[in-house]
Amino acid sequence: MFLRNSLRKEERYKYLQTLIFLTYKQFPNMTLQERIDKAMELRRQGYNCAQAVILVFPDLTNLNDETAAKISSGLGTGTGGIGELCGAANGMALCAGMRHGAAPEDKVAAMKDVGALCRQFAEGNQGRIRCCELKGKEGIRPCNELIAQAITILHNSME
Repeated sequence: MFLRNSLRKEERYKYLQTLIFLTYKQFPNMTLQERIDKAMELRRQGYNCAQAVILVFPDLTNLNDETAAKISSGLGTGTGGIGELCGAANGMALCAGMRHGAAPEDKVAAMKDVGALCRQFAEGNQGRIRCCELKGKEGIRPCNELIAQAITILHNSME
């Protein structure tokens, strides 16, 4: 970590490109349908919406399954079970954030990227992104459809 933070911006960019290259070699690209199928299996096993999304993008996050599951474990049922940001959107945002550097100057690009993806997600759900609105009495879509939607948006943004 120290080495990466001590690099100049150009060197950091080259370092990140190398990591991305190694990641793609380690985790072969999955098709959209393979990602959705794996996410549905994860849901059947009891993983929450955020976990189901983040666990099907190891090629993007470079996280092992245990770490990815831990990071997203509290984000289901609307972030901590209180009905706020949809877990599928949360998982999508975590993955998208991994496309950017960790330095303070990288956060603007990350926020724009995540914001664009979340807006696209909301547009497909009558402008809603909060779990309590998506799943409430007049629920718009079941969780599995929301997971598939988040995976589709993120996957397509990688092409």
